[in-house]
Order: sequence, then structure tokens, then C-alpha cells
Amino acid sequence: MGKYFFFLLAVVFSCNSKESKSPEFISGELSEFISDTLYFEKDEFTKNLPAKFAYLEQNDSIFLYAWTNKRLLKYGYPSGQLLSSTNFFVEGPDGIGSSIWGSLITEDGLFFISGQKEIVHTGFEGKVLSRFPFPSVPEERLAANFSAMNGNDMTYDAATKILFLADVPFVLKEPNMNYRDWLWKLDTRSGNFESVGFNYPEKYREHYDDPELGVFAHSYLNDRDLFVVNFPANDSLLILDSDKNYWVDGRSSRTLTFEKGKTEPRGEWTVFNPSMKTSRYKFTQYDPYRKRLLRYVNIQTKESEIETYTNESSFIVLDQEFRKVAELFFDNRKISPSGFATPNGFYLKLADQESDDREGYLKIDLDL
Repeated sequence: MGKYFFFLLAVVFSCNSKESKSPEFISGELSEFISDTLYFEKDEFTKNLPAKFAYLEQNDSIFLYAWTNKRLLKYGYPSGQLLSSTNFFVEGPDGIGSSIWGSLITEDGLFFISGQKEIVHTGFEGKVLSRFPFPSVPEERLAANFSAMNGNDMTYDAATKILFLADVPFVLKEPNMNYRDWLWKLDTRSGNFESVGFNYPEKYREHYDDPELGVFAHSYLNDRDLFVVNFPANDSLLILDSDKNYWVDGRSSRTLTFEKGKTEPRGEWTVFNPSMKTSRYKFTQYDPYRKRLLRYVNIQTKESEIETYTNESSFIVLDQEFRKVAELFFDNRKISPSGFATPNGFYLKLADQESDDREGYLKIDLDL
């Protein structure tokens, strides 16, 4: 009897240990993982708040910062109370430029992609601290497009003072297939730019001139010192590590249909017409507090007979070993797919707001 009881204990312990190492994959609605709503005040000069905020701890206090319409908004957290608003100059010695293609708020100040000219580094009061002219690109690149659009957020490492950013093709062209310098590191101490290379997969020769399926998106993971590259028509994600490059499975459980875009000549101009109904893996975003990578998928958008649209999207959630742990489904017309992380949760903006005086953000539980 004693040996039999010991055997049962050993089996139970073994099964429990195995289950803890291999968590069950979760497939469900994103709404099932909403645990709270955070509201931010708006002042009379703010029409809409952005989807992303920056979480910063300063002087033993916690703040959330937002950049909108040449203004820096500072909020208390978790109160959502607007504490201050700072206007930035467009021109002059402290001008950040009229055309901003990306912004990043860090503990060391703000960084702006100003036109296609330079990175502008400012303090929190708007004073320009440094300007870093972009490097020139070779002929096969055709024209650089340094931008944080379409899921290519800049990232900053405060320890090394390095800014990470992307040069993203607006549309992919044949000469770009031999080009590699799509990702860049800017050492803000020396002002030197260094490229991080990869090639587009061969299948993207089918997607020239397509602003939906011919672009890429990326995330830089500070705590892992690696890049994750997302291609719109690839089930896998490309990992750029310092030692090796490799692919990991990031596919949706749904059947995806990739529909090519078209181009239409109009006089001297070429009009690009992407398919807005096509499936596409849009971008990734990283939650460093819970070590979760979210891959946003636009699965399908359908138009009904009465000219209304229905959408199905999802987040494919990967853990720190890039194992898929969940796929959470939602409607991108109701919940913004871009979000921001805090130690207390990951937040996504509601698309439809109930008030003109404040805006709500859903707290998502990613401890999966």
C-alpha cells in the first residue's frame, strides 16, 4: 500500500510539473481579459488623445505622457488627471519641424523624426538638446523613409543612450530586394548611425507597389537586445539576434487570404490601391513587464449589402521564448490595436468614446 501511494504521488507530481512548463493555449475573445478602464481628462485644446502613452517614474512619482498636435501632455497615474501641457515650437532654434514622422517620450527627453532630415532630441520643456542628420542611402534604396508609422515605433535604451528606428518603404520596389539596411541604431552620445540588416523574403516580389502587403513592421526588445520583424503576408516572425537570425511561428488559427493591391496610372501620377479587405499581419508590440509580444492580425473585413463593414482582428500572444500562448479576438472598429504597457497592465484605447471631456483605455490582463 505504501509503495502504491508513493507511486500515485510521483505520477501526480510529474503531471503537474509538465503542465506548468507547457501552459495551455488560450483562444478567446479579448473582452474576456478586460479588467478595468483608465480615463484621461482632456482640456479645451485637445480633440483626441493618442493610442499610446509613455510610463515614466520621476522624482518618486509616476506619470503618463502623451504627444499630440505639437503638445506634450503630462498626466498623473493612475488618476488620469491632466497635470500640465507644454507647447513645442515648429521653427527657430528650438523648432522640431512642421512634418513629424514619429515621436518617442523617454526618461532622457523626447525624440522626433523631423521630415526626412534628422532626429531632434529635446527636453520636456521643448528645448532642443541635439540634432542628428540622417545618413544618406545608396541608389538601390531609391529614397529613404525614416518613419515610426505602421507599427515601427522608435525605442530607446537609457543605459547605452541608443535610439532604435526604421527606414520603411512606402511601397516595395524591385531594387529594394537587394537592400538590407532597414533598421538603424543611433548612438546619441557620438551621433553615429549603424544599420541592422535583413532581406525581404523572395515571396514579396509579388507585392511590389502595395502599401499594405509590401511594408514591414518591427519591435525592438530592450531586455533581450533583439529585433522582431513582422511581414504582412508571413505566418512566421523574423528574429534578428546579435548571434543569429531565425524564424518563429506566429500564425493565426484562422485561415487568412492575402489579396494583392493594384496600381492605377493617372496622368503623371501613379495611384496605389491596396486591398483593404485583405488579411494582413500588421505589427507587433512588446509588453516588457509581463514579457509578452502581441502580434496584431487583421483577419478579414467584410462589406455587407447595406454598405456596412464587419471586422475580425486578433492579437497572437507570444511569451518570452516566442511560444504562442494565446490568440485573442476583437473588432478593430471598437478597440484600437495600438497600446501601451505599465507595470499594472497593458492598455488599449476605446474607439467609441462616451464623453467629450475624457477618453477611456481598457486594461488588458496579459498574465497568460
